[in-house]
Amino acid sequence: MTSLSQILYKSIKTYPDSIAFNIDGKNYTYFQLIQSVARIQSSLLQNNSGLNAIGIIANQDFETYSTILAALLSGITYIPIEPTHPDERNTHIIRLSKVSSIFCSDFSGLSDEFRATNNHLFFQAEKGEKDISELKVTQTDNPAYILFTSGSTGIPKGVPISMDNLMAFVDNVNRMNLDINEQSRFLQVFELTFDLSVFSYLVPLFYGASVFTLPKTPFKQMAAIQLIEEQSITHVLSVPSFVGYLKPFFKKITLPSIKHWLFCGEALKSDLVKEWQKSVPYAVTYNVYGPTEATIFCTSYICHQNTFKEYHGIACIGKPFKDTEFGLFEGNLPVRALETNAELCISGSQLTSGYIDDPGKNETAFFAIEKQVFYRSGDLCRIDKDGDYFFSGRNDSQVKINGYRVEINELEFHAQNFPGIDEAVVIVTSNNKNGQQVLNLVYTSKAELNKDEIVEFLSKKIPDYMLPGNIYPVKNIPYNLNGKIDKRELTDQIIKIN
Repeated sequence: MTSLSQILYKSIKTYPDSIAFNIDGKNYTYFQLIQSVARIQSSLLQNNSGLNAIGIIANQDFETYSTILAALLSGITYIPIEPTHPDERNTHIIRLSKVSSIFCSDFSGLSDEFRATNNHLFFQAEKGEKDISELKVTQTDNPAYILFTSGSTGIPKGVPISMDNLMAFVDNVNRMNLDINEQSRFLQVFELTFDLSVFSYLVPLFYGASVFTLPKTPFKQMAAIQLIEEQSITHVLSVPSFVGYLKPFFKKITLPSIKHWLFCGEALKSDLVKEWQKSVPYAVTYNVYGPTEATIFCTSYICHQNTFKEYHGIACIGKPFKDTEFGLFEGNLPVRALETNAELCISGSQLTSGYIDDPGKNETAFFAIEKQVFYRSGDLCRIDKDGDYFFSGRNDSQVKINGYRVEINELEFHAQNFPGIDEAVVIVTSNNKNGQQVLNLVYTSKAELNKDEIVEFLSKKIPDYMLPGNIYPVKNIPYNLNGKIDKRELTDQIIKIN
């Protein structure tokens, strides 16, 4: 059977003159890509005998993308490391994933402390041109990549995705009929530590299509609209909140080049889709769903103009992909009744083998029925008579903020360790202006604390997207009759304050 690496290798040799990447306005052809990949692969294999896993500082540049592809073609697991995340978190990721080498195209985003701690791991790729005939395709049992997600104990969880998982995903994307060919132009809006980025930068390369990345700017949404208009972008995957920020400008936005727009990463509000479809009049709009553990996404549902299914204002997520099985469970017991909310559990060819070096979490998150392994997604879903699934909420403390999965317990864990805080609780509210979820940190303390110092402390422990949007001191944390924190009462207090 043809491997994913072989498909990628064939593609980058078939379209030498086509644009592979457009980064910061500069075009890079497939020929330039294969030259760069060959050069970096040579350095990887020569200087790192027996290398199984490589950390890649996730800069959005051509060298970084080339290194990811070089790792994939070499059977080396790559672990993207976001330079803006706290040093403590990144160093833990490096140790947990047993990285023995780190590639960095630009050291300017790294702290001196991080560089000093990991200096022995950094390597530089050789300069100059390399004969592309020397590029090798190697198949191993190593995972394709490992991504780290938020953990309730303050320790991020490593999710290994195998080549077989990735191949199953690509096969299922082919079945979606997204009309991808060498003329297609994809927009890549994500950080490389976010698994949705893999779809945006890797899938196009299998077809000889082009990948356009966003320039570094705090106004990503407006930059995206400009790039779509100027470069006639045809395919976009985004989180719903990415579009939600543009809501005040919907009437001024018309993007006729878009053929397919996919939403993933958050609950997709039906009203948002219906309004956005007017701005992308010739696009097929999809709601796709899937946790990192099930390889990027594992369902697809077409939101036909004004006629799609929804539940409580949230668009349907559709049916599971081929060789993916869904089950609704209460504990380990399956729920058979239609239109009943229960936890969605996932099995099949796209499912990870389990978190790395975390037997306790694996025992909690995975279970087997007659040797078939299921993953507890933590998402509450329901199924209708047609076999379509609907997202209806979370059954634990995880939420999605800007598409990133955030474990509330992790934020509470670190806030609790701030000197002077006696008790910390995180409440999630909705921003009335754009519907985006907001993290609110509520705490008790015997002393008067500085909010800026709390944020500074947390920023050294967790990524920026996990930082609270608001911080409120209270005299007491309310509890209900069952002895649980009364989050409804706290939510009411926050609403009154605002």
